[in-house]
Amino acid sequence: MKQTVNLFRIGLRQVFKDGMLFIMLPAPLLIGLFFNFVIPFANRMLVEQLSFSISPWYGLVDGMLICLSPMFVAMISAFLLLEEKEEGIGAFYQITPTSGNTYILARIGLPMIWAFTSTLIVTIIFTISTISASAIIMASIISSLFGIALAMMVVSLAENRVEGLAISKLMGVSFLGLILVWFIPAPYQYFAAFLPSFWIGKITLDGLNIYYVVFGILVSFMWIAIFTRKFMKKI
Repeated sequence: MKQTVNLFRIGLRQVFKDGMLFIMLPAPLLIGLFFNFVIPFANRMLVEQLSFSISPWYGLVDGMLICLSPMFVAMISAFLLLEEKEEGIGAFYQITPTSGNTYILARIGLPMIWAFTSTLIVTIIFTISTISASAIIMASIISSLFGIALAMMVVSLAENRVEGLAISKLMGVSFLGLILVWFIPAPYQYFAAFLPSFWIGKITLDGLNIYYVVFGILVSFMWIAIFTRKFMKKI
């Protein structure tokens, strides 16, 4: 575990030196501030001018906030892994005691623990819906697990940071499940049940349900297993 923590610290120093990666660290906080102030303000304007309220969709906004924090951390982890691959550092680690699972844990596992913590803090502070704290916790667990899958997806498909940047745009598709839950009625919405964000959407719309949590976690682990296996074969 000591080797994992030390390797994580080395990666963190690299992030601080890279302006593009560093700017992603406070991104969830800035987005939370934006949602917290701009969305209610826009709602008041709509009510006053058009007698139309978007408050019934506040849960969707909170769901997006829950999904965003791990997504940013996933991008940081993926770009760091690809940078180390380009510079040959990743190959060096593979012949040291920090190879294999230790390397992945330091570059993706520990960052996602931080992502989970930051998601909880940001969402609880800036939530604009009536979602409960327990629902936020469960949805954040699913989102953080899916963040691991997204990071593994990028590094398993991309050969360098340029390709990684292009592939990372596919992360936006991960929001599709969340959005469909709010706008497509059942049973048609279940066509997106293979996306973890779908189950986050179910939690933010219907409230905490053990089945939503279980299926969300299982689907996330499915994505993790697929891309981790592909990445391990690649290295």
